[in-house]
Amino acid sequence: MADVKFMNLSENDNPATTDSVLIGNASDGLKRTSLGNIVNLAKIAGPVVHLEYVEGTSNPSATDDTAKRTIPIQAPEVAGYTFAFWLSTATIGGVRPTYVEGPNQSSTKVWIYYAPKEDLTYVDPIKIGLEAVYVKSELM
Repeated sequence: MADVKFMNLSENDNPATTDSVLIGNASDGLKRTSLGNIVNLAKIAGPVVHLEYVEGTSNPSATDDTAKRTIPIQAPEVAGYTFAFWLSTATIGGVRPTYVEGPNQSSTKVWIYYAPKEDLTYVDPIKIGLEAVYVKSELM
């Protein structure tokens, strides 16, 4: 029969990375490992979340009504990160409500509100800004 050793567990709320714990799974059974190994497993290099500011401009001279009311946006590629969602869309230099059509799609449209019966012939281009939120790729 195998020699089984038990660990003394301290309750001082001050564990050291050299302290050991039991870990286990169905294929390997129970093993002893240090807290340092568990900490190393959870370490991630660099920030977990990354933000990229993106701007777009409307095209009120477009012939298609949808093209006049929407601004296409594309999240840039960021090495080591995966696009997650759009955050904080706002018009720049004016006040208009906006709506992101696909908030979790890296390529989508932002809709601009125009009042009913507003003549789009005389509307200046509208600029919008929003944040693309990314998460570290190894976490996705």
